[in-house]
Amino acid sequence: MYIGMVYDLKEDYGIDSADISYCDFSNLIVIQHIRQILERLGHYVKMIGSPNDFAKEIQSKNHKKFDLIFNFAEGYKSRNRESLVPALCELYNIPYTFSDCHAMDMTLHKHQLLLFADSIGLQIPKGFIYIPDIHDRSYIQQKSEELNLCFPIVSKPNREGTSMGLSFSSSFQELEDNVKKIVDTYQQEVRCDEYIGGHEIAVPILGSGKKSMALGIVEYQNHDGSPIKHYYTEIKAAGNHKTVYQSFGPDIDKAIIDTALLIHRSIPCYDLSRIDLRLNEGTPYLLEVTPLPALNPGSTFEFCAMYHDISPTELYKKIIESAMERWG
Repeated sequence: MYIGMVYDLKEDYGIDSADISYCDFSNLIVIQHIRQILERLGHYVKMIGSPNDFAKEIQSKNHKKFDLIFNFAEGYKSRNRESLVPALCELYNIPYTFSDCHAMDMTLHKHQLLLFADSIGLQIPKGFIYIPDIHDRSYIQQKSEELNLCFPIVSKPNREGTSMGLSFSSSFQELEDNVKKIVDTYQQEVRCDEYIGGHEIAVPILGSGKKSMALGIVEYQNHDGSPIKHYYTEIKAAGNHKTVYQSFGPDIDKAIIDTALLIHRSIPCYDLSRIDLRLNEGTPYLLEVTPLPALNPGSTFEFCAMYHDISPTELYKKIIESAMERWG
């Protein structure tokens, strides 16, 4: 097949490579790694680049030669940023990998996702959304007391990934200050949640619909093996943690996997997703759904795939098969 790879780098938006305020972007080394795997599978691969570059391909009518678009593009700032490439693909009837506009929008909007998860019976953190164009600072304490939230309270931008802007607060004054900082930095609403202790875990899901399968459970830990407080951006960037393939016993494992598959299939997400949860006293709480998870060497996906004897090459083969089956 002739496959086009759409991805974006920090450089595409004039962001300094050391700036972790925004970090939902690809790494060129990782993109080259994926390209080599796709070529080993016998495909011809063109590295298109950013969503803007993809739009230029469409304007020049070069899009007609692509059999499949491998979409890694996250976009920047817009609340529709992850939906731009799927929308273009659907408009011009180009098959593409991974989730559609609906799933991208729902999962990027943390508050919307958690309301949906709650409606289908999943456990979620107790919290609220702060909307700067509607609420004043007094709303933060008022809503926290109304919901009887206990400190620490976690606040984060409602429409960003990679735990960007996440903060912990131990008082209302600190919470108000952290919310203001998030609004000033990201110009968007803020999701505030009661912190859930326990284990920081994730479940990578491969496939779509009834054919989707969980590749296992991973826990992110401190290097000494203790549970990590929260898997936030600075820890990810510094590599100051370790990833462990984990089991909490058959009953708890089943509850975790069932939660992950239910949200993946209910949204639905396509081809793959990573479901991020906190496990507290045997109960999994949904935090986020990531429809464009990291696929770099050593990522949660490659890490878990090896436990199922799935090589990186076989993993990408399965992703392509899932996408092409959806597109007929």
